[in-house]
Amino acid sequence: MHIASSAQIWFHPKPNQPGSSPLNDPNAVGSTDFVELFQPNAPWAKVEAHTRVLGLYAGWVTTVSDQVLQETVAFVNAHGMGIEIEAPSLQATAACGSGVEGYVPFGQTVHDFTLTYLQRLKALGAPSPFIKVDEPLFFGSVTNEAGACQWPLSQVATEVGSYVQLVKTVYPNAEVGDVEPIIASVYAPDVVTAIGQWHDTYRAITGAPFPFFFADIDFSNSAWPALVKTMEAGTRQRGMRFGIIYIGDLQDTSDAEWAAKVVARFELYQGPNGGKPDYVLFQSWDPQPQYCLPESDPTTFTGAIDAYIRATTGSGT
Repeated sequence: MHIASSAQIWFHPKPNQPGSSPLNDPNAVGSTDFVELFQPNAPWAKVEAHTRVLGLYAGWVTTVSDQVLQETVAFVNAHGMGIEIEAPSLQATAACGSGVEGYVPFGQTVHDFTLTYLQRLKALGAPSPFIKVDEPLFFGSVTNEAGACQWPLSQVATEVGSYVQLVKTVYPNAEVGDVEPIIASVYAPDVVTAIGQWHDTYRAITGAPFPFFFADIDFSNSAWPALVKTMEAGTRQRGMRFGIIYIGDLQDTSDAEWAAKVVARFELYQGPNGGKPDYVLFQSWDPQPQYCLPESDPTTFTGAIDAYIRATTGSGT
């Protein structure tokens, strides 16, 4: 299949370090060869050459060793990549938020946590980052899971706006955008309207729109391609760039199963459904894939991205 696409490729693997993902599961680990990505002559030269942005989790940046972080930043700089950080932007209170994704727990502060990872990156010469705030609408206002705050949109927007201002004290040119789960059944009156209202509220409160928005898709909904295509159009109408996250499923039991789903999903959305995202983000927060390398193996993470490159360039180079 040939896909016409000018989308930037972003690559956000999951480190093999317990507690480093946004879910903060101390037992959850990711790709065993994560740090090997940043070694000389690592076997992903083609994918690396097409990758514009490398994604890192904020929790990993705050806790990884100086040596590994230095190697990672040096690799990014040497290969002309940007950095994307997925990070919490909401402050838990004594009453709610602690233990819920998207919040810094009560007893810690958004201020200190944010400055920790940004200043570590800055000290190593990392480029001005892209930051995805970790689903503040969903976790700040929508979800009814235990401990959730269910704040009004205006309060969530104010919190996120304060976070953006804090980021810009370290990186004045950082772009802080949004990512939200596209789950049809949980938003009122519907997911497209609800996320549109959220983005309008954020712009009204802060005076500027998010520069970009990423769709974190519920792929169990067979209608997802049409739903996301509507989200893509609405995002651009609001002056934001649109990104889509391609991932497998938590239930996958092998790298081959996970990678095959990634390929099927980008073929479906950008093939017959005509999706034209500005950014395609290949990300994992799942146990799979266990291996990022080599790109020549179609079951690895870089192998799945290589399939995208071949589909969009029409060649094997």
